[in-house]
Amino acid sequence: MRLRNTIIVLILFAIVGGYAFIAGRYSSPEAQRKLLDVKQDDIAKIELRYSDRDIVLERGKDKLWRLVKPIGAEAEQGQGNNLARAIADCTVVRTVDEKPADLVPFGLKPPTTTVTVTTFDNKTLPAIEVGKSTPIGFNAYVRLADSPAVLLTEAVFSAGMNKTVNDLRMRDLMAFKLDEVSKLIIARDNGQTIEIDRDGDHWKIVKPAPYAADDTVVRTALSTLVNAKASDFIADAPGNVTQYGLEKPHLTATVVLKNGEQQSMLFGFKQSEQGKSGIYVRRGERAPVYAVAGYVMSSLDKSALDFRDRTIVKVDPEAVATVKIKNSDGDFTLKRAAVGTAAGWEVVAGGKTTEADVPVVERLLNQLRDLKAQSIVADPMPSAQPFGLDNPTAEITLAGKDGKELGTVKLAKISVKPTTPPIPGEPAGPRTEYYASSSASKAVFSLSDFSFAQLNKSAPLYMAKPPPAAAPSK
Repeated sequence: MRLRNTIIVLILFAIVGGYAFIAGRYSSPEAQRKLLDVKQDDIAKIELRYSDRDIVLERGKDKLWRLVKPIGAEAEQGQGNNLARAIADCTVVRTVDEKPADLVPFGLKPPTTTVTVTTFDNKTLPAIEVGKSTPIGFNAYVRLADSPAVLLTEAVFSAGMNKTVNDLRMRDLMAFKLDEVSKLIIARDNGQTIEIDRDGDHWKIVKPAPYAADDTVVRTALSTLVNAKASDFIADAPGNVTQYGLEKPHLTATVVLKNGEQQSMLFGFKQSEQGKSGIYVRRGERAPVYAVAGYVMSSLDKSALDFRDRTIVKVDPEAVATVKIKNSDGDFTLKRAAVGTAAGWEVVAGGKTTEADVPVVERLLNQLRDLKAQSIVADPMPSAQPFGLDNPTAEITLAGKDGKELGTVKLAKISVKPTTPPIPGEPAGPRTEYYASSSASKAVFSLSDFSFAQLNKSAPLYMAKPPPAAAPSK
């Protein structure tokens, strides 16, 4: 066994030494020069020929690359520009052999890749034949078709010329600017349709019913849609798209631009291939079938409630004169003090009036002004009892300077027993859920534990702290 291993090691050393001998014996140091005398911007056509495929890219005076072989398709502009740059910048490290007797040792019979470029003035340059990488160093063997000499160039050039059609194809599926969008329409296979229109700098839901939309959620959906890229190219000219779930797509997202142009994306089944997790999609205006990452559909596969503005109550803190709070610690009132009073706010609790901690009161009003729910659970609320809002944990009523009510918020905290086995890693047992309702709507909202805690405070927490006692004089 040891003898056999020794022989194998010696053979490997002999192979490496042979290549080193070839590289050293038949090479001569020389000043680096460009492999081809061409500028990147002058290249109009790139042909890549392999043993199993031919790929051709072209561009016109608009400088936009297109695939013309083996298919006609838009090319990824960065990939086309990188190819042209790599060809124009390719340098000769050294000459290995001026007139080699055999090209096989260099991987040039046949070459792994043959690269041919044509310039905008219809001049076809000598083809570059790309061989194997050297066993030592970071170089690769190349040869120009009009010369017998074997040359060395950097190995990165060889790797950069090894492309597939999918490497070079345009992966962007939709092209629009967010500021150009006037409408987003989401249609489902169950007949439900959501239509969201631009309203100045904001968005509004017009179908299935008129509501203010959550601008962030809408912008996120549009951004995800326009930035979606094909993760796989499935079929360029499918005869039947039923197998992809695209005959009757689960979801169709349509963007209407201000100029009237429409762009749509159709979402079908999850990819069926082993190890794939994308979603089959198709552009509404085009035939090919692609796959995209699952999050693209999930950002759009939302209900009208998901797109709605989740503001629980709208209030101007400056308009509030009194805040009546009722919770498990009792009832108390926060009252704006008379003009000219230094305190600004007072706490009325248990028949006593105390100076309030103004920043704490103002923080409450600001939280109410900006209060957004985690989600809208239902609208209208079917019943207050399942959410604990028939007997709320806390109730906050705001009134203006004229005594008129500005709004009321009810808060509830309930314990829910799990109905399914716990997920590994998550705590078992009952979980706590937080809900809210408002006089501004008939909806029931879910709250975070943080928001609930910030709003459910007892009277002493709003009272001004007494000044620290003076230190005794010595």
